[in-house]
Amino acid sequence: MTPQASAGHETYADQRHEGPPEERKENPAPYDMVQEVSRRLAQAWTFDRINREEGIIDLKFLAGDQWPEYARSARQNRPMLTINKLPQFLHQVTNDIRQNAPVIKVTPVDGKNDPNLARVYDGIINDIQYRSSAKHVYAQAAYHAAACGIGHWRIITKYADDQSFDQEIAIEPIPYPFAVYWDPAAVKPDRSDAMWCIVAELVPRETFKARYPGADQTSIQETLPNNYSQGLFWNTRDYVVVGEYWCKHPTIRTITAFQSGETYDTTDYDMQELYMLQMQHGPVEQQRKARGYRLEQSLVTGAQVLSGPNHWPGRHIPIVPVIGEEVPLERQIIRHGLIRMARDPQSLYNFYRSAAAEHIALGPKSPWLVTDAMIQNYIGEWNNANIRNTPYLRYDPDPDASGSGGKPERVQAPQPPEAMWREAQIATDDIKSTTGIYDASLGAKSNETSGVAIKQRERQGDTANFHFADNLSRSLEHSGRILVDLIPKIYDNQRIVRMVGEDESEQFVPINHELYTQNGERVLVNDLSSGRFDVRVTIGPSYATKRLEAAQAITELMGVLPDPMKAVLADIAVRNMDIPDAQEAAKRIKAMLPPQAMHDPDQPPPPPPNPMDDPAFRAEFELKQAQARKTYAEARKAELEASQLEMAGVSPEVQETEVVNPHQPVIDHATARKAHADASKAEQEAQLAALQVQHFQPPASPGAATESDE
Repeated sequence: MTPQASAGHETYADQRHEGPPEERKENPAPYDMVQEVSRRLAQAWTFDRINREEGIIDLKFLAGDQWPEYARSARQNRPMLTINKLPQFLHQVTNDIRQNAPVIKVTPVDGKNDPNLARVYDGIINDIQYRSSAKHVYAQAAYHAAACGIGHWRIITKYADDQSFDQEIAIEPIPYPFAVYWDPAAVKPDRSDAMWCIVAELVPRETFKARYPGADQTSIQETLPNNYSQGLFWNTRDYVVVGEYWCKHPTIRTITAFQSGETYDTTDYDMQELYMLQMQHGPVEQQRKARGYRLEQSLVTGAQVLSGPNHWPGRHIPIVPVIGEEVPLERQIIRHGLIRMARDPQSLYNFYRSAAAEHIALGPKSPWLVTDAMIQNYIGEWNNANIRNTPYLRYDPDPDASGSGGKPERVQAPQPPEAMWREAQIATDDIKSTTGIYDASLGAKSNETSGVAIKQRERQGDTANFHFADNLSRSLEHSGRILVDLIPKIYDNQRIVRMVGEDESEQFVPINHELYTQNGERVLVNDLSSGRFDVRVTIGPSYATKRLEAAQAITELMGVLPDPMKAVLADIAVRNMDIPDAQEAAKRIKAMLPPQAMHDPDQPPPPPPNPMDDPAFRAEFELKQAQARKTYAEARKAELEASQLEMAGVSPEVQETEVVNPHQPVIDHATARKAHADASKAEQEAQLAALQVQHFQPPASPGAATESDE
């Protein structure tokens, strides 16, 4: 790792939005890149043409354009109602994904990696997502995947601000899901095995002139989405189509293992750099050749290469797809979302509702059976009866009218056929069947009455469409691998970064921080280039939702616990409530808890109190110390007297028969024996006093039970 190396390569934002010509890289391609991009674009479109055309129809249906052209031509001046039921089914799937926040977790691959460094990666990734509003980016891609079968987002690099050389990573959406053309040879759902891809962008001509002064306004070859007969085109009227071309070029890398066990990619290292590694990690143990890729990005129009090839520091193409559902066939893959299978029932529903409306509109009004004599004096009122809302109609009774009693009689108009209403209801049920979402999931009342039964019915709808959330999780894993690969290459200098926790708490930590030991050895703290990490993704309720659920669960638990145990959980319940000053209230409640309630059973017991703090114990302890010192002094005095007797020639082992004076030796022998006995006794008393001082315990309180009592 080289400090400040991040300023040495252009950011992704620089490559997409170039400045004036003197600041822009306009490199003539070493080969005909324009032709290669055009050829590969046509190849990708041809391979995925069915999915693209059907996906565009899916989006049109979702937007309310649900009548085909032949039906519009056949129903000129006739009702064509569009009762769009599809958005509610789509939102039932995607809004459930929006409520469950995805979490990308970084884990060490082996025991050599520091778990604390993995937590630093977690904090940096959370900060990247927080700055990029990534949850909205992910939600948009999941919406497109459920709507038309595929969605995308991209990962970019940019400078932290206009006054800095530090770069940072960001996540951006790709608004149009069919703007990305993938390598047809890519078969993995996350397209991580793709060797190339093209992102087409429609740039307004005025914007193109300002962004690329002097560049030829010829569009890259692209498919016209809403007119299949024209096929591929080179030019548009109001836009210039710019192709962003990502390509992996195979390379041969040199992998070197050193005596210390460290392994480095030394492909581009010179002799001096290799020598520095040997000084740090010892001699080279072994080397091998490995296949790798060099990733490059270019901006291409239909006439020239606007920028590039630009080297991308990562190993993965930073375009992440989200797949709806794919059905592999022999020669192609059919991709679709939630809308595809619901299009026909939706069309039938629109048709039968339109037919019913037309039948009612064209049906005659309920006619009156009258005679001339009844209305001849009020002919004007009867002629306007179907136009004006009059409160009454006057007539003259006609005694000659048979069967009506001499008054006008109204005839009931014919009703629309019952089959129309039944077919419309069947079409609605077919939409539910094809989407797997039924009345309970839509909030309608069903036969279930208990809360458990209703939740089980709602869960059936979630299970039927769980593959959309699962595919999003798979794409997030790939996105996490791209970030883990990029972070040590973009955040490659010494700086302070912000770490964002799951609860959105912030912490600032140094990365790549240089320190030196007492021996002068260089040590890097939080070296992001060290270690290997993997990624896992969890999708579940957000931290705020889990906090509120915890407060509710603890409150319900407190309702069934005895009163002494309720107080133990009160501070936890208040801390998880979504109310102002909840943390302060929890602190005050916690301060009022008894000490035994704060004890953690998993922690070792606290050390006993210092007995020397008790004045009575201190006085007794000092008394025993004085007695021990006195006993030691007496023992030393007795030993000294015994030694003096031995030096005088008096030994306690000498027999009395061996002494010339029978009286004096007896006295000397007795004195010696007594001195030895006193010395031994004094020494034993001194040792006993020392043990008493060492193991002395403060007196137990009157109410405390001793160990023998227990």
